[in-house]
Amino acid sequence: MSLDTKIKTVDLINSKQTLELSRSGQLPIKYGCNFTNDENNLAYKSSSKIHDDILTFHLLVEFEYQAECGRCLSIDICQNTNSRDFSLNLNTENDYELNLDSEFVDFEPFISEMIIDKLEINYLCKINCKGLCSDCGLNMNKNDCNHEEKKLKESPFSSLSQLDL
Repeated sequence: MSLDTKIKTVDLINSKQTLELSRSGQLPIKYGCNFTNDENNLAYKSSSKIHDDILTFHLLVEFEYQAECGRCLSIDICQNTNSRDFSLNLNTENDYELNLDSEFVDFEPFISEMIIDKLEINYLCKINCKGLCSDCGLNMNKNDCNHEEKKLKESPFSSLSQLDL
Protein backbone atom coordinates (compact mmCIF):
# COMPACT_ATOMS: atom_id res chain seq x y z
CA MET A 1 0.00 0.00 0.00
CA SER A 2 1.31 3.41 -0.98
CA LEU A 3 2.21 5.79 1.84
CA ASP A 4 -0.37 8.55 2.36
CA THR A 5 1.67 11.71 2.96
CA LYS A 6 -1.05 14.32 2.46
CA ILE A 7 -2.92 16.28 5.14
CA LYS A 8 -5.96 18.40 4.37
CA THR A 9 -5.02 22.06 4.64
CA VAL A 10 -8.46 22.80 6.14
CA ASP A 11 -7.77 20.36 8.99
CA LEU A 12 -4.48 22.11 9.75
CA ILE A 13 -5.95 25.60 9.62
CA ASN A 14 -9.03 24.77 11.71
CA SER A 15 -7.18 22.76 14.31
CA LYS A 16 -6.87 24.67 17.58
CA GLN A 17 -4.30 22.18 18.85
CA THR A 18 -1.44 20.28 17.31
CA LEU A 19 -2.61 17.80 14.68
CA GLU A 20 -1.14 14.33 15.33
CA LEU A 21 -0.83 11.72 12.56
CA SER A 22 0.61 8.23 12.36
CA ARG A 23 0.73 6.45 9.00
CA SER A 24 2.58 3.59 7.31
CA GLY A 25 3.02 2.21 3.81
CA GLN A 26 5.56 2.11 0.99
CA LEU A 27 7.36 4.98 -0.70
CA PRO A 28 9.64 4.17 -3.67
CA ILE A 29 13.05 5.87 -3.38
CA LYS A 30 16.32 5.19 -5.23
CA TYR A 31 19.53 6.86 -4.08
CA GLY A 32 22.97 5.59 -5.06
CA CYS A 33 23.03 1.86 -4.34
CA ASN A 34 20.05 2.12 -1.94
CA PHE A 35 16.40 1.67 -2.79
CA THR A 36 12.96 1.01 -1.36
CA ASN A 37 10.18 -0.88 -3.07
CA ASP A 38 6.87 -2.64 -2.28
CA GLU A 39 8.63 -5.01 0.13
CA ASN A 40 10.01 -2.25 2.37
CA ASN A 41 7.91 -0.70 5.13
CA LEU A 42 7.95 2.93 6.12
CA ALA A 43 6.11 4.59 9.00
CA TYR A 44 5.95 8.20 10.06
CA LYS A 45 4.49 10.17 12.91
CA SER A 46 3.86 13.87 12.65
CA SER A 47 2.66 16.62 14.92
CA SER A 48 1.88 19.82 13.08
CA LYS A 49 0.07 23.11 13.38
CA ILE A 50 -0.29 26.42 11.60
CA HIS A 51 -0.13 29.65 13.54
CA ASP A 52 0.09 33.07 11.83
CA ASP A 53 0.79 31.39 8.47
CA ILE A 54 3.80 29.57 9.92
CA LEU A 55 3.63 25.79 9.54
CA THR A 56 5.59 24.07 12.29
CA PHE A 57 5.81 20.32 12.53
CA HIS A 58 7.88 17.46 13.85
CA LEU A 59 8.39 14.29 11.78
CA LEU A 60 9.65 10.92 12.98
CA VAL A 61 10.34 8.45 10.16
CA GLU A 62 11.12 4.75 10.64
CA PHE A 63 12.03 2.99 7.43
CA GLU A 64 13.40 -0.20 5.90
CA TYR A 65 15.47 -0.15 2.71
CA GLN A 66 17.65 -2.37 0.57
CA ALA A 67 21.32 -1.52 0.08
CA GLU A 68 23.59 -3.02 -2.57
CA CYS A 69 27.24 -3.43 -1.61
CA GLY A 70 29.53 -1.39 -3.85
CA ARG A 71 32.14 -4.19 -3.93
CA CYS A 72 30.37 -7.56 -4.03
CA LEU A 73 26.87 -6.45 -5.18
CA SER A 74 25.10 -8.39 -2.40
CA ILE A 75 21.85 -6.82 -1.21
CA ASP A 76 21.15 -6.31 2.50
CA ILE A 77 17.93 -5.18 4.14
CA CYS A 78 18.61 -2.33 6.55
CA GLN A 79 16.51 -0.31 8.99
CA ASN A 80 16.93 3.26 10.13
CA THR A 81 15.11 6.19 11.74
CA ASN A 82 15.29 9.95 11.45
CA SER A 83 13.46 12.79 13.18
CA ARG A 84 13.44 16.49 12.45
CA ASP A 85 11.59 19.71 13.23
CA PHE A 86 10.48 22.03 10.43
CA SER A 87 9.17 25.59 10.41
CA LEU A 88 7.99 27.24 7.18
CA ASN A 89 6.45 30.60 6.47
CA LEU A 90 3.64 29.83 4.03
CA ASN A 91 3.32 33.46 2.86
CA THR A 92 6.81 33.50 1.37
CA GLU A 93 8.42 31.27 -1.21
CA ASN A 94 9.86 28.09 0.31
CA ASP A 95 11.93 25.20 -1.03
CA TYR A 96 9.01 22.79 -0.73
CA GLU A 97 6.49 24.94 -2.67
CA LEU A 98 3.87 24.66 0.07
CA ASN A 99 1.02 27.15 0.30
CA LEU A 100 -2.31 27.41 2.09
CA ASP A 101 -4.26 27.80 -1.16
CA SER A 102 -3.84 24.15 -2.11
CA GLU A 103 -6.23 21.49 -0.84
CA PHE A 104 -3.49 19.38 0.76
CA VAL A 105 -0.14 19.84 2.47
CA ASP A 106 2.09 17.03 1.25
CA PHE A 107 4.86 15.73 3.56
CA GLU A 108 6.44 13.49 0.89
CA PRO A 109 9.32 15.89 0.05
CA PHE A 110 10.18 16.15 3.74
CA ILE A 111 10.00 12.38 4.30
CA SER A 112 12.07 11.64 1.17
CA GLU A 113 14.71 14.16 2.25
CA MET A 114 14.89 12.64 5.74
CA ILE A 115 15.32 9.13 4.32
CA ILE A 116 17.98 10.14 1.78
CA ASP A 117 19.82 12.00 4.53
CA LYS A 118 20.36 8.68 6.36
CA LEU A 119 21.45 6.58 3.34
CA GLU A 120 25.06 5.86 2.47
CA ILE A 121 25.88 6.54 -1.16
CA ASN A 122 28.72 3.95 -1.12
CA TYR A 123 27.32 1.15 1.02
CA LEU A 124 29.62 -1.75 1.99
CA CYS A 125 28.20 -4.99 3.39
CA LYS A 126 31.19 -5.18 5.74
CA ILE A 127 34.41 -3.23 6.16
CA ASN A 128 36.62 -6.07 4.91
CA CYS A 129 34.41 -7.01 1.93
CA LYS A 130 36.59 -8.74 -0.68
CA GLY A 131 34.33 -7.83 -3.62
CA LEU A 132 34.09 -9.72 -6.90
CA CYS A 133 36.87 -11.58 -8.69
CA SER A 134 38.11 -9.41 -11.55
CA ASP A 135 38.49 -12.46 -13.81
CA CYS A 136 35.36 -14.55 -13.24
CA GLY A 137 33.04 -12.26 -11.25
CA LEU A 138 32.65 -14.67 -8.31
CA ASN A 139 31.82 -13.18 -4.91
CA MET A 140 35.12 -13.53 -3.04
CA ASN A 141 33.36 -13.34 0.36
CA LYS A 142 31.60 -16.65 -0.29
CA ASN A 143 34.08 -18.61 -2.44
CA ASP A 144 37.69 -18.61 -3.57
CA CYS A 145 38.55 -18.79 -7.24
CA ASN A 146 40.52 -21.79 -8.52
CA HIS A 147 41.99 -20.13 -11.61
CA GLU A 148 45.51 -18.79 -11.82
CA GLU A 149 46.05 -15.11 -11.21
CA LYS A 150 47.40 -13.13 -14.13
CA LYS A 151 50.95 -11.98 -13.76
CA LEU A 152 51.34 -8.24 -13.44
CA LYS A 153 53.77 -8.14 -16.39
CA GLU A 154 51.07 -9.61 -18.71
CA SER A 155 48.71 -6.75 -17.99
CA PRO A 156 48.55 -3.95 -20.58
CA PHE A 157 48.63 -1.55 -17.64
CA SER A 158 51.82 -2.95 -16.10
CA SER A 159 53.87 0.02 -17.30
CA LEU A 160 51.78 2.29 -15.07
CA SER A 161 53.32 0.65 -12.00
CA GLN A 162 56.66 2.21 -12.96
CA LEU A 163 55.35 5.78 -12.67
CA ASP A 164 56.50 7.75 -9.66
CA LEU A 165 53.22 9.07 -8.24
